[in-house]
Amino acid sequence: MVESDKNGGNMERNYECMLILRPDLSEPEREKIVASIGEKIKELKGQVKKSAVWRNLRDFHYFLRSKGAQRTKYYKGSYWLIEFILPTESLDELKETIKLEEGILRSLILNKEGDKTKIGQEKTQAK
Repeated sequence: MVESDKNGGNMERNYECMLILRPDLSEPEREKIVASIGEKIKELKGQVKKSAVWRNLRDFHYFLRSKGAQRTKYYKGSYWLIEFILPTESLDELKETIKLEEGILRSLILNKEGDKTKIGQEKTQAK
């Protein structure tokens, strides 16, 4: 779903964000972090479509270090998936908010529409 305003500038896209949260956080702390990310999306004139735990306390193949001065090693993490719509010009501000949250070990944001386009192009080129 790509939309633009009457001026042709304000494009919105469907995104998918995977967050890996620290395993030592309680369930309310994890929910608070995800809720704050959802609030930031709404503040940036976006809309959260879906937000749910993808995997809880899953083992890593290698350790991840936490942010900040402690630099603790973690061998497990909780994966949280958020699907949302956001104006493209607001994406950098959302990424910065996620980067500053110490309870998040890693994050990845994908443009869901971009993947479909690439897959469609690969199929037509293969014929």
